[in-house]
Amino acid sequence: MRYMQALYTHDGRAITEQDFANALRKAGVARGDTIFVHSDIKVFGKIALSGKTALLQSLTDVLEKSVGGEGTVVMPTFSYSFCKGEAYDKAHTRSTVGALTDFFRTEPGVERSVHPMFSVAAWGARRGSFLETSKDSFGAGTVFETLRRLGGTIVLFGTDFQACTFLHHIEQMHAVPYRFMKTFEGMIVDGAASYHDAYTYFVRPLDGTIENDFNVIEPHLREKGFLREARVGRGTILAVSAEQLYEEGMRLLDEDPHFFVA
Repeated sequence: MRYMQALYTHDGRAITEQDFANALRKAGVARGDTIFVHSDIKVFGKIALSGKTALLQSLTDVLEKSVGGEGTVVMPTFSYSFCKGEAYDKAHTRSTVGALTDFFRTEPGVERSVHPMFSVAAWGARRGSFLETSKDSFGAGTVFETLRRLGGTIVLFGTDFQACTFLHHIEQMHAVPYRFMKTFEGMIVDGAASYHDAYTYFVRPLDGTIENDFNVIEPHLREKGFLREARVGRGTILAVSAEQLYEEGMRLLDEDPHFFVA
């Protein structure tokens, strides 16, 4: 059976799709859930498949099966195009945040949002909700607020909270003093349409004075019982409710507006 095919090996043991399915279930992911997945696929073990595409397909399949057709899988496909002075082509601009995300955006049934810096790709019952976004990056009306409104779960698939962009949503909603709003402009290509547009981004200074440390929130989530986890090979899958993460992040910023600054 395909579910028993080795995707990785670690300590002499094969790691299969079934192992990932079991780990996602242990981390609390269930059918019908809406999950936002940040990923690092290198950490779980030595890749056992001959081609990378087969691995990416298997991991995509197991994530989709974990929530079923009534659920939704969302992945970041961030390109930062306008920040780099580049046009954003929804169909062809590559994701810069991991091989799995760039593979996922081209899969059947997956649609990508038009955001020229922080686009996402979505599959499943609620994918349409994540294609509608404001012309901001992290604030009200963005996919991060949508994730919270729909009761979504953030899944860190082999990575940690340093990859969790949702925490920028918390920073902006709290109006942290070390970031400021900046407008970026450029060209968007969406199928046959091509047009100039402008989007806002709550940025930090580029002089090196401000660096985020998002992993500082992890012990607080553990203490509250908000964080669920499971091991796979030498990697870890973490899951947390977007709403619980938001509430805890806002509370910590109430206590210290620089809580997320390294």
